[in-house]
Amino acid sequence: SLSNERLIKLINDLLSISRLEAGRMEIKMENLLVEDIIASVVEELKNIVKEKNLYLKFEKPKTPLPKILIDGDKIRQVILNLTDNAIKYTSQGGITVNIKSSKSNIQIIMSDTGEGLTKEEIAKMFESFSRGAAGTRLYTEGAGLGLYVAKKFVEMHKGKIWVESQGRRRGSTFYIELPVK
Repeated sequence: SLSNERLIKLINDLLSISRLEAGRMEIKMENLLVEDIIASVVEELKNIVKEKNLYLKFEKPKTPLPKILIDGDKIRQVILNLTDNAIKYTSQGGITVNIKSSKSNIQIIMSDTGEGLTKEEIAKMFESFSRGAAGTRLYTEGAGLGLYVAKKFVEMHKGKIWVESQGRRRGSTFYIELPVK
């Protein structure tokens, strides 16, 4: 059920945070395809999306991307946390995931048609346990935890994560940038 899955995710995020803060988080790098990880997250969340009458589209790149050196479990948790967050704040429409690559990095772009964010919320977005104003209404559990974990995991990969939004009710776009080398 939805609440069980949310609870499991919350526990995983809490465990990750306690390991991160204790400096006990190990990183296991392998050469992997980012699109395989995204595809598996999309597959995992398709029932949750259907329950909310939303779409979750992964626009696969036309030409296969290079494998990059990442910790697959951590990048999977990053994508899962961002997608889960987007689902939580989107009541109609849905979420689209794209990937772009350049010589130096791979960029995962996740756009939703959800609540959108104010400048103040964007500034606080990835702080531990932060909530937007919409948050107090919409967030129930796991507020801000998942995004904090996502940011820490991306930083472990020497990557960058950020969000852009045109404002309230205008949706949000999250960007994850991972170095190729």
